[in-house]
Amino acid sequence: MGGVGTTNKPAHNLSKPMMIYAFTAVTVVLALAFMLYSLPAPFLPIYHENRGVSSFWDGIILGVVPVGFLISCAPSAYLMERFNFKPIMMIGSGSLGSIFIINSFFNRIANDTLYITLSCLFRVVAGFATGLVAVTSFGVLTKLVPTRVAFVTALAEAALNGAQAFGPFLGGLLYDASGYSLAFWVPGLIIVCCVLVELTIPHVNTLPDRADANDSMKVYKDPWVMLAAWHCAACQILLFFHLPTLAPFAEKALNETVVWTGLALLVNTSTIIISAPPLGWLIDKFNPYLFVMLSSVILPFLYMFLGPIPLFNVATSKLQVMLVLALLGLFVPMGCTPILLIMFDVYKMRNGGEMSISASNTIVSAYCSCFPLGACIGSFSAGFLSEYVSFEWSTGGLGLIFFIQSLLSFLYCWKVKELRKRYEEEKQAQGGTQAGTVVENAVALQQI
Repeated sequence: MGGVGTTNKPAHNLSKPMMIYAFTAVTVVLALAFMLYSLPAPFLPIYHENRGVSSFWDGIILGVVPVGFLISCAPSAYLMERFNFKPIMMIGSGSLGSIFIINSFFNRIANDTLYITLSCLFRVVAGFATGLVAVTSFGVLTKLVPTRVAFVTALAEAALNGAQAFGPFLGGLLYDASGYSLAFWVPGLIIVCCVLVELTIPHVNTLPDRADANDSMKVYKDPWVMLAAWHCAACQILLFFHLPTLAPFAEKALNETVVWTGLALLVNTSTIIISAPPLGWLIDKFNPYLFVMLSSVILPFLYMFLGPIPLFNVATSKLQVMLVLALLGLFVPMGCTPILLIMFDVYKMRNGGEMSISASNTIVSAYCSCFPLGACIGSFSAGFLSEYVSFEWSTGGLGLIFFIQSLLSFLYCWKVKELRKRYEEEKQAQGGTQAGTVVENAVALQQI
């Protein structure tokens, strides 16, 4: 399966040291962008409580970032094809840092309505800027090492997950040290300085040939490619569904504080970070479809025991919740990391073994959009359901529903197997035709 991410033409002619530098620089910028994504989470509710703003707005202000991210994915691919990746990445990181620096002055706004409106608006724009950085970063990384798409993707995801986990810690530290303003302008200034780092990233081509300019529409119109993307989004729903309701559940059912909930979520994130590199290496080495099917079998059972669902009559324990969250940190990425490789693979099989730079950029943007889509659906649906059903029934019910997704993923992999068989037969037939033409030409030359 290695090399399914390769395009029609090499995207660069960099030496190995320059490839390592480009990979490191892009990954650092990506990680810093996602650190800012989660940085306000611990101190914003405290600031709002002191200010007298309803806690309802905590979830809205923090939760609108994925909306901006989702909106930016398709435009990011389009812009990357018109101006190459570097200016788009620089605009994204520069805008994100500037937004945070401007946000540091919001504590001077006396009117609560104006404060809430501007906070929501700026967080959407921050999500859009994060999307610009994410799509361009993954677009470049998959072209740097096209024969190790899953491994490179896994390393990048490990870095951004680690940064997301570190963000709340840094935000709380800055807020305790000097209050609201410092917690925004210091990280904002750091990400603005990343523009200087981006200037030094070696050239990697993301500009398509003119003949390939319409290939992006082929991606969006191909149900086989988009169905693979949906599976990634469905796995992300599982990862984000319990976030808004885990702390109240732990307090009521387990008699634990928010600190314990934070520790449990840290275990979840740590599993993702630790398992990502070896998982990416294994996916590149073996069949990625097998990893998708394995995760599809295990994930619904795991989620039904997070609560657990009352039908099983199992007492909830702290060890059980911690263990399930740790395993989710392994099996959710197992269902997501192979997807980019699969999207490349399916597209190439359905297009004669070829994939243009335009198609590659569009597939990357579609893949990146799965993460905020899953985060939006998971977080908002969990908040809505918490008003009507308990944590046990909502998580258990989602686990039962995910069985449908598991069956669909098995059906998808089986159909792709048939698709591959037809593709190989057509390829052999074309090879035989070409060989026959060569022999006929050779005989004709001999007669002449």
